[in-house]
Amino acid sequence: MRFAPVAVLVAASTVLAATAAAQAPAAPKTAVVSIQPLSAVFGVYQAEFEKALARTVTLGVGASYWSNSDDVDKLKYTSADVKLRYYPEGRPFRGFSFGGQAGYTSVSDETDYGAGGGSSKTTVSGPTLGVALDYSWLLGEKQSFYVGLGLGAKKIFANTRDAGNATLAYPTAHVSIGYAF
Repeated sequence: MRFAPVAVLVAASTVLAATAAAQAPAAPKTAVVSIQPLSAVFGVYQAEFEKALARTVTLGVGASYWSNSDDVDKLKYTSADVKLRYYPEGRPFRGFSFGGQAGYTSVSDETDYGAGGGSSKTTVSGPTLGVALDYSWLLGEKQSFYVGLGLGAKKIFANTRDAGNATLAYPTAHVSIGYAF
């Protein structure tokens, strides 16, 4: 019976150590790679890589492709951007962030005028500027599952008369999922 107090002490120490280890915070994440799967249903394909530069600032790169066709028009947007985000709470990839982006976009518009009417194709390209307000979470046991929501606006600086039916200033929205490491 002398071993009973020792056994209880060892068991209690093991349980406390396991509980403390389970409560230990996950290592801070310094980068996220993400996609926007919901927008793919609508023909919008986007991917992004974001890297923490400091506790409140991240730098990212993103690319997107969008195509829309109907009986008359076929529009395509292809863009690449560099994004700078500020996280006021000092926790990258968590909570609110706002920021700006700069990049380059190419837009093509092909119009079919019907039987015997011919067709026309215009392409414009130019630098872009944008702003965004986002909210993001890191979920899961290891805080590696990234979810981000955001709204913003983007402007393409190109000659409007060459743009055809393309819109050169537009709102943006996203639901992103990804992996934080």
